Amino acid sequence: MDNRQPQASQPDAPTAGNSVTGTAITPPGPAKPSVPPLTPAGLCMLAVSLSGSFLVSLSAQFSSTNIADLQAAFGSTPDEASWISTVYTMASFAGIVVSGPLIKAIGMGRYMVANSLIVAVTALVCSHVVPLSWVLALRTLQGFAAGGFGPVAFIAVFMVCGGARLPHGLSVLAFVLLFPVTLGPIVSALVEEYFGWSGLFQLQAMFGALLAFASSKWLPQNPGDRTALRTDWLATAVLILGLSMLMLVLSQGTRRFWFESDMIISCTAISAGAWAAFVFLSCVSPAPIITPGTLLLRKFSVPIVLNLVFRAGFVVTSYLIPQFLGLAQGYRPMQMAGLLSWAALPQAAAFPLVWFLLHKLDSRWIMGLGLFFCGAGTALVTDTTAQFAADQFQWAIAAFAIGQMFFLVPNLVVGASSLRPSDLPTASLAFNMTTLGGTTLGVAIVSNLVTEREKFHSNVLVENVSVFQTIDADRLSAMAATLGGRLIDDDAALRAAVSNVAAVVRREAWVISYNDGFLLVAAVLAFSALGVISMGRCAPIERRFLNGSLQS
Repeated sequence: MDNRQPQASQPDAPTAGNSVTGTAITPPGPAKPSVPPLTPAGLCMLAVSLSGSFLVSLSAQFSSTNIADLQAAFGSTPDEASWISTVYTMASFAGIVVSGPLIKAIGMGRYMVANSLIVAVTALVCSHVVPLSWVLALRTLQGFAAGGFGPVAFIAVFMVCGGARLPHGLSVLAFVLLFPVTLGPIVSALVEEYFGWSGLFQLQAMFGALLAFASSKWLPQNPGDRTALRTDWLATAVLILGLSMLMLVLSQGTRRFWFESDMIISCTAISAGAWAAFVFLSCVSPAPIITPGTLLLRKFSVPIVLNLVFRAGFVVTSYLIPQFLGLAQGYRPMQMAGLLSWAALPQAAAFPLVWFLLHKLDSRWIMGLGLFFCGAGTALVTDTTAQFAADQFQWAIAAFAIGQMFFLVPNLVVGASSLRPSDLPTASLAFNMTTLGGTTLGVAIVSNLVTEREKFHSNVLVENVSVFQTIDADRLSAMAATLGGRLIDDDAALRAAVSNVAAVVRREAWVISYNDGFLLVAAVLAFSALGVISMGRCAPIERRFLNGSLQS
């Protein structure tokens, strides 16, 4: 096993001529300085690429956060509305997989302009009331375009921040990949509150138009290399099929009771077959779209697995807390936005501290501290009751958000700093796929756990609530007497009292099941510490001045 340590420089950092693709990278030319000077053009390219990933990730939160309002706007059922997010996620994986050959074939600038325009146009059409089938088709196209922004940002960091600057560029990239997930629900709630559901799509269209203009002006408009299209398209197709079917199963599984649904069974079989075909094609293809050897590097494979597991832990803020407060207190997105501000502000403030610690400590200590913050924040809410509201979650969500920053920044720096140019196509696919798929995986597992545990707790509670027990009978009689003042029929008052008690039992069963979900996440985060330890020593980033500018 190759356990390469991060090098002080990356002389073969990608340039516009050998950008990261799903195919082979053009051999490097003459030797270059280990740390080429930053140019205004390079900084502009980096800023536009990172901004694209940030804004698209931000707007991707809009539909999932306000799904109830979109359901009402399009006149759909909850089951039908769930596909608005599902098809977007499935198509985003397709966009990630094909981004490499397309970026090299048509050039980064043209690729960004085209994808930005697709995002803008599809969002603008969705902002008007159209049939749900149209919305799903448009969201599929939009997701395909949006999937390419993450790989572009990854490529730009290596092109501009090669050599000793790379850890700094990766730190900023980690912030760009993390912070929109926290900020998105806040922005979407504010926009929906003041401009309605259509304002969400209109803001997304504005983001797309702005990115199209910036990409046409400040990204390199190279003619591209059409030979990049000579890749293994069969392997690409089966990988897309395997990923998209897997995302469909994870997104719709709990709603359709998993393998009780013929659709879930069929999609699972298709996904398994596609993955088997992809592994076979990767072994026999003369030009595989990934390099299997890269996945065996300890300093790369461990961070990739940790990225997937830790992203699954995002279920705390993306599913568990919103669902709990919606059930117990009837919270709407605007009220959730107020709570999530307790996550956004500490998380943004934690980034400079993480940057400082990266130069002082072994990265494993910083990641361990991040796991501690996340685990502690989750443990604080493992004993919630139906009386819990936003005030009781503030410190927990702040600790969890800080821990996210402490963990993900050094994890990305360690995982990507030791890569060679030939490793970058595989690295781009792996990092972006685990980043996108981690939360979907977490929601699928935890939502199923919560649903099944609710059934268990409900049965236990029902067995312990009986009209034949004196204390329960007395409470029912007292409640029926209270309701009797508003109901003429005594039997109707008793039925209403029984109905109220049943509703309380169901609510308590859900509350306890959400506590089980929090406990599961805390346990997984604690177990992740073993992965951090197994990474081996990760030396602090060196800080020095070179060519008149601060270098890592």
